[in-house]
Amino acid sequence: MDRMTTISRETVFSNARLASGYPILWLLPLLLVLLTSSVSAQTFIRGDANSDGDIDFYVGDAVEIFTQLFTGCWGIACDDAADSNDDGNLDISDAVNILAQRPSGLPLPAPFPSSGIDPTADGLGCAVSTPSFAGYTFNPAFQLDVIPVGVGSGSVGTIFTAEIQLTVPPGFGVTGISFGVCHDPAELDLLPSIAHGPLAPDYFQVQSHSTGFNCNSIPTFTLLGSVFGPGVHVIAEAQYQILTSGATTINFCSMTGQMPVPVALTAVDFGSMTACSDVFAPAAVGANIISAPEFVRGDTNASGGPLDLADAINLLCCIFPTMCTGYCPCDDASDVNDDGNPPDIADAIYLLNYLFPPPAPPPPAPFPSCGVDPTPDALGCASFPPCP
Repeated sequence: MDRMTTISRETVFSNARLASGYPILWLLPLLLVLLTSSVSAQTFIRGDANSDGDIDFYVGDAVEIFTQLFTGCWGIACDDAADSNDDGNLDISDAVNILAQRPSGLPLPAPFPSSGIDPTADGLGCAVSTPSFAGYTFNPAFQLDVIPVGVGSGSVGTIFTAEIQLTVPPGFGVTGISFGVCHDPAELDLLPSIAHGPLAPDYFQVQSHSTGFNCNSIPTFTLLGSVFGPGVHVIAEAQYQILTSGATTINFCSMTGQMPVPVALTAVDFGSMTACSDVFAPAAVGANIISAPEFVRGDTNASGGPLDLADAINLLCCIFPTMCTGYCPCDDASDVNDDGNPPDIADAIYLLNYLFPPPAPPPPAPFPSCGVDPTPDALGCASFPPCP
């Protein structure tokens, strides 16, 4: 009995020495609890896979998931946020769910659209809480342009195509992009014919609004195929009809509505060993659209009728206002000889020669019907009501 008692005491003493020699063993269960509690207590926004606090640039969030799945770049800091369908797994279905559900306007599972703690228990964690969105890093090496096909002008009713061009600097590839394009609906009519460029992307989503359209594009889901590499790419095309004469603009903008989008892109640095995508705000350059007014050359008083003596007398009164009062609302129409100079006595003589025998050549185009000035000059046409 004494021996057994001694052995028992030896055993107890031995365990005490071990514990005193390695006090961390006592803390392991507590540390595990604290670590688990800390990770699960992080706040996040469902679908914010790149953890930047912004859910409008959801193309960037989908690219973040594709990048991790197909390139091995481990960039997702909060798996719970990337688990967009809240099934407890992180896979391609989460990226597809973001791209399918966000344009519909339907909410993702909580916490969404505000940050919060995961209400469903699963094996995923969240290393960092979602920060407040601080904006995108501006990088003018990437540039978006609106480029009208042709001269970018025309008369009222003219339909023209505008290309959306993306310039990518050397050494980079754009893996996803979003942008809005705005116009004045009183001056231009956006036609329902918006399309992608020569490179058919794996994802191309467009929504039209009263003041323009927005677009999201991902060239390739696997990021191993064709991305928008260095150079200039036509990534979208849109058609517009000119509604009024004069000048108007088409500009890039952040669009609101059911599918809000910022002007932003994700790009991979080909020289980087990690192959991770970074988010940038590109330079964005709009376009000026000139709608040339229509008129009839020689119809100086804009009566809309055949040219007659009244047009010649009216022109003389405009040239010599101290002698009589004339009404010449369109300098281009009063430039009867189309020499590009402000209306003068030479124009009146040209018109009189045409009106009286022996007949002289008629005024240059546009004549006798409405049309735009085919010869560029500094003259304008403030008003010509008989023409559209």
